[in-house]
Amino acid sequence: MSTNGRVRRDQPNVASSFSELTHNAIELAELQAQLFSLDVKQTSQKAGISVALAIGSVCVLLGTIPVVLIAIAQVFMEQLGWSPAASYGVAAFIGIVVSAGIGAAAYARFSTGIATMKRSREELNRNIAWLKSNLRNRTQAGAVAQD
Repeated sequence: MSTNGRVRRDQPNVASSFSELTHNAIELAELQAQLFSLDVKQTSQKAGISVALAIGSVCVLLGTIPVVLIAIAQVFMEQLGWSPAASYGVAAFIGIVVSAGIGAAAYARFSTGIATMKRSREELNRNIAWLKSNLRNRTQAGAVAQD
């Protein structure tokens, strides 16, 4: 507000306050993007091992496990005198257990890799809370100054 060409200093300058808040919000957004980028890099590095383990698990399962399971079934038939159906059934169960174990290991590694994204989420929540608080304080200060 101006009086006789002079700006009154007792009232806050809304344009200046908004400009400062916008500048701070943009800086926070830039920092948040940088943190997110770093977290994505770390997550992809950790998840890369998990993906490789999962692919390896599938390759082993599809490539060598059937041959091994057939051999196990043949051993059951020859050494234990089991019927072909029982031998192949037990061999298939063994294959399922082995595959589940490898898959569980891959899942555990993948889960720990994703946990690094928690840092970005927490920082984003803190930044949003700060922005809300800052807006609330400026709104209240403006209302008090007008009274």
